[in-house]
Amino acid sequence: MSRLDLVGNADAETTLLDKLSRVSRPFVVSFLNQHGFNLAWSNSDFCQMLMDADVLLRDGIGISACLKIIGQEAGENMNGTDLIPRIAARYEDRKVMLLGTVEPWLGRAAEVLQERGCNVVARLDGFQSESAYVDAVRAARPDLVILGMGMPKQERVAAELAKALDYPVLIVNGGAIIDFLGGRVERAPHWVRAARMEWGFRLVQEPRRMFGRYVVGGFTFLGRIAKVKYARR
Repeated sequence: MSRLDLVGNADAETTLLDKLSRVSRPFVVSFLNQHGFNLAWSNSDFCQMLMDADVLLRDGIGISACLKIIGQEAGENMNGTDLIPRIAARYEDRKVMLLGTVEPWLGRAAEVLQERGCNVVARLDGFQSESAYVDAVRAARPDLVILGMGMPKQERVAAELAKALDYPVLIVNGGAIIDFLGGRVERAPHWVRAARMEWGFRLVQEPRRMFGRYVVGGFTFLGRIAKVKYARR
């Protein structure tokens, strides 16, 4: 947990956004949530990809609870659904590329970002090979790449892009962000988010897919937090 780049307040978030808007090399931003924690626990390659990210941000109530249980500050919740549109706003009039999900949601997400001032130069669905993504990004040379393939594929693609590219580009692992932007997935109402219950809203939306992640995965996560706390004694 010490690897996390915790953001303490609004000023620190502004500083982070400033940093991400002017990278000098291929630069990867990843997020750690409860699901990612569980994957990293049992997948050493994925864990290393998270560790190798240039910025690794805390996402969600689960990681916040874990940090507090082991006696660490949790910082602000830097969930990608809120943060990535703010990052994209810093790339107004610059080249953006979207990699993930499927049409028509991918195209609709591109339109939303175009309307917000981004120059979306290319997009590719989330079911291509890693080499296809590398080739496509090399050809388009975007300033910002937003990945929306889910864990752990997007982190593998981000790692490959970071190794293959030779110019300044921000690579953001965005999970469901393209689906949110494209309208495929509805965002929870503000009061649900304020109550820190957005996971419950997602569970109601997609019960089959999210039951394993949030319910089964939640109990697994609690057991692993206990192991972490015990190991620190």
